[in-house]
Amino acid sequence: MRLIGVEAAGKGVASGHHAATLTAGRPGVLHGAMSLLLQDGEGQVLEAHSISAGLDYPGVGPEHSYLQEIGRAEYVAVSDEEALAALQRLSQLEGIIPALETAHALAWLETLCPTLPSGTEVVLNCSGRGDKDVNSVAERLG
Repeated sequence: MRLIGVEAAGKGVASGHHAATLTAGRPGVLHGAMSLLLQDGEGQVLEAHSISAGLDYPGVGPEHSYLQEIGRAEYVAVSDEEALAALQRLSQLEGIIPALETAHALAWLETLCPTLPSGTEVVLNCSGRGDKDVNSVAERLG
């Protein structure tokens, strides 16, 4: 079984405006826990960016850092735009408004699924409710 975590690339990892801690972070200590963090060269924590309030954080739990380090889990980053497109797709096709956090995972399926053998089973954790994000989404989409 593969474990794949999806984190927030915000405006793109290369832009510096993201919350992709496992993709671009470095080891450091935040709130007493050693983990990967978004930080500058002097160890000062950097501001994270994501349209999703639940993913807009400069750190990650040490468990995720460990799972990545030992190769048990892999982590990918999805941009705000990709997450919004996935949110719109699920809303239009199924009438389900996913939370923005879940929309990031949904967006990754567009990349993942074409690479999987036929008949592969995929489990996606749909957490939260999208109604809490309606104002943020409306502001962004116009």
